Amino acid sequence: MTSPALARFDLQNVPAPVVSLMADMTKLVGPNLLAECDGTVTEDVDAPVVVYLTVRSADKSLTLNTNEEYMLDVQHNTKDAQISVRITAETVYGARHALETFTQLVASSKPEFADDKICSLLLVSGAKVRDRPAYRYRGLLIDSSRHFIPMENLKKTLDGMAANKMNVFHWHVTDSHSFPLESTRVPQFTRYGAYSSEEIYSAEEVRELIHYAQVRGIRVVIEIDSPAHAGNGWQWGPEYGLGHLAVCVNQWPWRGICVEPPCGQLNPANPEVYRVLGDLYRDIADALPAPALLHVGGDEVYIECWNRTEEITNYMKTKNYDPASDGFLKLWAEFHEKALAAWDGVMEAAGTPKQPVMIWSSDLTQPQWINTHLDKERYIVEVWEPVGSPLLHKLLRMGYQTVSVPKDIWYLDHGFWGATKFSNWRKMYAHMLPRDDNMLGGEVAMWTEYLDEQALDTRVWPRAAAVAERLWSDPTADVLSAEARMQRQRTRLIKRGLRADAISPAWCSQHDSRCF
Repeated sequence: MTSPALARFDLQNVPAPVVSLMADMTKLVGPNLLAECDGTVTEDVDAPVVVYLTVRSADKSLTLNTNEEYMLDVQHNTKDAQISVRITAETVYGARHALETFTQLVASSKPEFADDKICSLLLVSGAKVRDRPAYRYRGLLIDSSRHFIPMENLKKTLDGMAANKMNVFHWHVTDSHSFPLESTRVPQFTRYGAYSSEEIYSAEEVRELIHYAQVRGIRVVIEIDSPAHAGNGWQWGPEYGLGHLAVCVNQWPWRGICVEPPCGQLNPANPEVYRVLGDLYRDIADALPAPALLHVGGDEVYIECWNRTEEITNYMKTKNYDPASDGFLKLWAEFHEKALAAWDGVMEAAGTPKQPVMIWSSDLTQPQWINTHLDKERYIVEVWEPVGSPLLHKLLRMGYQTVSVPKDIWYLDHGFWGATKFSNWRKMYAHMLPRDDNMLGGEVAMWTEYLDEQALDTRVWPRAAAVAERLWSDPTADVLSAEARMQRQRTRLIKRGLRADAISPAWCSQHDSRCF
């Protein structure tokens, strides 16, 4: 085919409100094609490539209900010596996925052992593709609190997600360890919570990252973990006359009052907590395209931390909460009710209808408690229990929308600490989710207690690509049939600048199906 620089995109049938976004999406095609030839195409052909884009909807919001379906037709018109690529989609996001598929219908052609660097691109002479995702939510979580992950690495991760048609970047940006997310309304968060002045995500950088993701068909979900996993960054309350916003912060010894050091939980008895959360939520809503999807955390709350705090136990007495499990759950649920009210206030001020929020599975989401404490219309439960747990199926039967991230299979950090076991790409690929209207999809999670940007790519890719295919197409064929695709996708990711890990000896990658 011709050099990508000579390919033309026809946007006449793209509605005006989304034409700029669509144009930005088309600008990614050339670099991705050039990457197949390591940046230089030396052999051109005369036949021009024209990509005709038809998008029906002027809506550029990216939600759980966004239509991502597309049609793609490749035709070689011998009469006018033109290659026509016709893409039709309801939304720009479906069209973006079609452009991604188009790049994957192209391969490089290089002579072996040649002295000169010669490379041309080959495009299939004809193809008809009708495609849509099996699941609406196809996510990747990156934890940038345990270790600060630089923006350039996050963007590279988004590039990898786009190559695999993943559509949710779950950004676990705060935890008890650090608070690197700048809040213009509450600058104390980073002043007291960032590891250093160099390890902060500025408000401008966050907005840029969100746009970077949107151009790649990815929705950013920011998680502000609460009420647990909140310590450093929250300890400034007394100095500013707001009382203790968080308790148990950095307490030692830590065992028994938190899941891992450093400890810290928000103080549900202090009304200033909810006001400060409201200010933080406003900053997040300002950055995210409407309608924003917020993740409120919500797991691993330790009763002993709250029960050791006199202010909280006194508050529980005024509410007639028994300082045992039942009263503890009531206090926990009250926190989420007030935090959700703060988020609703932000949405109302922005003219946005009430939105559901995401929450981790926990004691509070167990079947005997969840109906009492968490409204199924307001909460999407992210279930991270082991694959053998019945919780996911029980919540689906109860009518709760869910996202699945089974920790013993889809946690990318497992196998590198404690008694956890490593899951290779085959095991991750083989896991199937229930098909249910309330089963929104799944997610792979990269927790960073034992990882920083130096090993991020190899830990995430290409294993996340295996889950991405599962969530997009949910194939019925066995895992062995995916081996050649995984080898090719790993090569593609490497060409695009990601350090994807090896999945077999190099000989196997050159001899499809010979290593099974």
